[in-house]
Amino acid sequence: MGLRSLVLLIGSVVISSIGVPAVASSQLKSPPGGTTPAGAIFDRLNRETTRPLPQAPVATPTAPSDVWVPDRFVQVPGTDGQVMVPGHWERRLSDHQVYTPPLSGRATNGDIVNFPAGTQPPAHERQAP
Repeated sequence: MGLRSLVLLIGSVVISSIGVPAVASSQLKSPPGGTTPAGAIFDRLNRETTRPLPQAPVATPTAPSDVWVPDRFVQVPGTDGQVMVPGHWERRLSDHQVYTPPLSGRATNGDIVNFPAGTQPPAHERQAP
């Protein structure tokens, strides 16, 4: 018998003596609700990740506190023609009142017209800046 045959014989004896470990029949059964021995873990994970999300309360929309008023032309008493008022932010105080910052407008003839800061109706309800 050659060395190679001896090694093969010893190897096959070792493998056959180790064999496949016996699995207890209780391990082959699926746990309740699961398909594998670890099925319960996967089932719980599936339940936790697919449950409905809690509903957020319905938020009522609120009016923004600052409103952008774009560039516009207005008629100002005491001036010839219209005055261009630059775009600006106005602070909303109520539904019918805003705070307007001090503004400088330019008349069509090139004159500068200054408007003081103050409270007044929103831009869509007034003729002056």
